[in-house]
Amino acid sequence: MVTSSLTSASGLLSMLEENEDELRVYALIKLNEIVDLFWTEIADYVSRIEELYEDPSFKNNKLAALVASKVYYHLGDFDDSVQFALGAGDLLNINDKSEYVETIIAKCIDKYISLRLELQSSSSVTKIDSRLESIAERMFSRCFTDNEYKQAIGIALEAFRLDVIESAISKGPSKELLTYVLDAAMKIVTNVDFRNKLLR
Repeated sequence: MVTSSLTSASGLLSMLEENEDELRVYALIKLNEIVDLFWTEIADYVSRIEELYEDPSFKNNKLAALVASKVYYHLGDFDDSVQFALGAGDLLNINDKSEYVETIIAKCIDKYISLRLELQSSSSVTKIDSRLESIAERMFSRCFTDNEYKQAIGIALEAFRLDVIESAISKGPSKELLTYVLDAAMKIVTNVDFRNKLLR
């Protein structure tokens, strides 16, 4: 927990220049805890944090990616923030209801839906980044855990994920969700092939 006496991140930032991984990891852990307060100061060191992320010999590169993602989020650079969040992997806690996490998840889901739409309509996109797929799958799991079946179905409808729709219907209140899906199929699903699959 951050103590109220902390007035600067400079001591932690200087540890990023150390040669010992233990010190750099400690600094990143503490920077991750205070990034919301000291992001302007940390932003001056974001290139160093990126170097740690890209260094194959640095075993905690996911932590560096998470800190970089949060800095870019505060800077308003959501594209870079999303890219580093993907690099953070499972360190990005999608169950955290913070503004940062909600924003990053929304951006990832939008990108996922966009790529799934391209996959459905053309052959220009052949594969979706597995890290982005992982975020989408984790989001579907979160929806099921929170009994937010309609949210999962809404995302799945836009992403052409019939398997997720079937799973939501089987796990939730089936009759209500079937009505919801049929209504959505007629009103908002414009892809004829997908609509026909839904209605079967």
